[in-house]
Amino acid sequence: MFSASPITAITSLAYSLHCGETPDVFWKDLERALQDAFGHRLFTVLAYDSQNGLLGRVYSTRPDFNPVGGRKRVTKSMWTRHVLKDGKIFRGSTREDIKAMFSDYEVLWANGCESVLNIPVRKQGVTIGSLNLLDGAGQYNDALIELAYVFAQLSVIPLEASRAALQLLDNASGNLEEV
Repeated sequence: MFSASPITAITSLAYSLHCGETPDVFWKDLERALQDAFGHRLFTVLAYDSQNGLLGRVYSTRPDFNPVGGRKRVTKSMWTRHVLKDGKIFRGSTREDIKAMFSDYEVLWANGCESVLNIPVRKQGVTIGSLNLLDGAGQYNDALIELAYVFAQLSVIPLEASRAALQLLDNASGNLEEV
């Protein structure tokens, strides 16, 4: 599945952090590493504000329909409990899985996104965001979940910096998607 070794991708990301690259540079590097590791048609990074019940998009490969700065109100759902509260990876394999979890499923389907891998990013056991990969049906059935957790942990510092820049705590009212 990899065009480069997982070790090469991980060491490259770690070196990017070591050199103090900006979050924007890190997200692009992570995007390439995740493409090699798992594949995706859409990759987004969401910062989580548990106090205000919001998710804010800090990175997207498809800003035409998933723009950076977009916010979602978190609702009580199986996905919220599984990913945000329990810190577990969510893997959906079919269009039906996408429809059951995401209110914007029609837009996702229209762009060929029929499976999902949501990877929680956690700091000291608390979820601070998620890395989200979407692709064709069944894409993540054989995904090496343990490797996904490594990529998530490498994302903690850039996610904290991106979250601050997004000012997620400035509770925006208005048109919020729900997740």
